[in-house]
Parts: sequence; structure tokens; C-alpha cells
Amino acid sequence: MNVSYYDLFERNMGVFTQKDQERIREAKIMIIGVGGMGGTVAVLLARTGFTKFYLIDPETYEISNMNRQIGCFIDTIGKYKVEVIKNDILRINPEAQVIGDSRKLSLLEIEKTIKEWCPDIVIAEADDVAFSAKVIRIATSNGIYAITGMPSGFTGYVMAFPPYTKYTPEGIFGLPENLPYEELYRTVEAWENKCGRRWYLFHGKWRVSWFKEWREGKKPITQIAPAVWLVASLTATEIVKYIVGKWELVLAPYVWYFAIADNEIYVRKYAENRLFNKYALKAFSIKTLGIGEKWRKAAIKIFEWQLKQQEKIEQEEDKKAEKMYQERKNKKSQCASN
Repeated sequence: MNVSYYDLFERNMGVFTQKDQERIREAKIMIIGVGGMGGTVAVLLARTGFTKFYLIDPETYEISNMNRQIGCFIDTIGKYKVEVIKNDILRINPEAQVIGDSRKLSLLEIEKTIKEWCPDIVIAEADDVAFSAKVIRIATSNGIYAITGMPSGFTGYVMAFPPYTKYTPEGIFGLPENLPYEELYRTVEAWENKCGRRWYLFHGKWRVSWFKEWREGKKPITQIAPAVWLVASLTATEIVKYIVGKWELVLAPYVWYFAIADNEIYVRKYAENRLFNKYALKAFSIKTLGIGEKWRKAAIKIFEWQLKQQEKIEQEEDKKAEKMYQERKNKKSQCASN
């Protein structure tokens, strides 16, 4: 089928002017990690009319990706994510220019690629939070807007950083700044630091049993398609706003945040240094420095009490769910009898 660019995206023109659409068409998008988040953002941007993409991801699709990743199907298991998403973009717009790199690149190689390709946007969606944080700092220090989104269970956030910003992902998360990558990775993955992510339980609605295993390194972060795609939609929206240049942006330290099980979605100033998280981070630093166990024990005691309270909430929610299920079942049986 031979169609023009404006035939493909004519329905956008009720919102965008022709100049807006041209800005979208010319913008260069680099995505580090094209799985659940990055892949979905890529497809959304392609359907909005973006045409220039640089996709980086060394992974292939696995069965465990099926529950949320837009490019994962039975017939794409084992295929490189970059190649699948590239093909999806070209199926939307055959004239799109898509570079795909399925190698595992170091931070130095990514920095070199950013400087050579000069994207307008860098989307940092590596599974490794510490790696994404470093990518964001590389981008912003080179005058490039960077954005990341993190879905977790029923919750998630979108965080954007303008060029040369003073804010960093580490600073907003309450983590030590300017650590080498390897040390930042150990800090992020530390047992004590994971305890600080209590919103996974309260807003994300993680099961306590899963959280405990994740804390021990035995389970991955739990994610569901509705939350992943919602975070991806908000991420794509902020990118469109930045490129078009007309509407107010949400920039760090402010973030999009949602707790959809609680019917909440809003912009807030991300304040990770709340009371418990101070305890958790203090515990980690003291443990690392070998100063003592007082703060660590205090943090553990507080968090274990919170886990017990959350287990009680779980039990009540399970009872409520069973009751609603039985009510639906009864109503359905009445429908069938009629």
C-alpha cells in the first residue's frame, strides 16, 4: 500500500498543527531497553508519527515476558527484542528510519553512541535501575532530555530530566550520588535498600510473600500489563509534550505517580527521604561502613511490623474478592436460568 506520511497520521491534526507534526517527524529517539516499557513506548511514538529511532537491547524474548511486553508473542519467543520492535515500527510506517543494536553495550559505548547520533530524547529503560540512572546522567550532561518510567505491580512513576539539570535519579531516590556504577548497583540491590521500597506493597499491591522473596533476590519485580502500558503512555505523552513544546512539562523532582488500585493518578514531588526510608538507607550505610547494628535492627523491626500489618490487609482483600466472585457467579447463574 502506497500512502503518505500525512495519510498515516491525519487524525493527529485535530490536536497538532502541521508544524507540530513535522517536529515529531524529525525528532530522534534513542531507547535503551525495548522490553515492557521501552518497546511499548516505541510503538506508541511510532503511531504518533515519530520516524527516527535508535533501539538498544541485548535480550531476546522469553516466556516470562508474555504477561506485559508488547512485542512478545508465541512466535517471537527467542527473537531479539530490538529486531521485533524495529519490525513493528516499520509495519506502522515503512518509511521510518530505525537503527537496532542487539549488543550488550557498556556505559562508555552508550555515551559514545549518544554523542555520535545526537538524539533529541533518551529513554532509559534498562532492567538495571543503576544502569538507567547512569544513562540519564550521560544524556543530560550532553544537553539531551532523558526520561524513565518504572511500573511495579499496580503502581508506577514517570520521571523526566531536562538538559543540564541539577537533579539526578540517585538524588531523587535518596541514594548516594556520584558512586561508580558497580557500587551504585550494589546499593540499589542491597537487602536494606529493598526494604525501603515499601510502596511496592502499599500502592503496588504486591503479595507479602512475593516481596519477601524479591527482597532475598529469589523473585523479579512483579509487573502487570495494565500498569506497564499506563506508565508507557505517560512516558510517551511527556515526550510528545517536550518535542511539540506547547504544554507544561513534568520534570524532576516532580513525577507522574499512580496507584491505580486506589484510584489515584497525580503529579507529585518525589520525596523518597521519608521516615522509614531514612531508616533503611541509614541501616545500609552503617552496615557498609561497619559502624554498628543499632540502626539496622531498628529499620528491620519497623519493616517487619509493617509486613505483618500488610498481611492482615491482604487477608481482608482476599475475603472481599471471594465474596464478590460468589456474587458475580450467582448473578451469572440467574442470567443463564432466564
